[in-house]
Amino acid sequence: MPKFVVSKGHDAFVYYETVLEADTPEEARSLVRSVHYEGAWLPTGYVQEFDDYEIDEHSGVRLLDDGEAVEAFLTIGVTAHERDALLAGLRLLQLALGRGDLEPALENIVTNDGAHTGLDPTRIDALCERINV
Repeated sequence: MPKFVVSKGHDAFVYYETVLEADTPEEARSLVRSVHYEGAWLPTGYVQEFDDYEIDEHSGVRLLDDGEAVEAFLTIGVTAHERDALLAGLRLLQLALGRGDLEPALENIVTNDGAHTGLDPTRIDALCERINV
């Protein structure tokens, strides 16, 4: 029997933060509500989801490809400095894979002690592109 992938959308709030100078919390709230406020809003990484969802009856269903695995995306919040450290680590892993000198301890981390295959250099490159925003 064929397997299908079904997508649904949730109602959600995505939270952002901004920093500004004000004398009181009320003044800060008033300033950011103004249409003239031009401060930068930074995503916090926090998303509040609700139970209401809708399955798109026309484009929300597709056939699962042979050999395809559907995995949940994990979300982490990192600062710019932490992002740069992650990218450096991934590039070092990519170099080690290219040279074929991956330490056994690192290989265990990359494969989660053999739970899955590690990323190849091409997939590491694609991951770095996604992270490097």
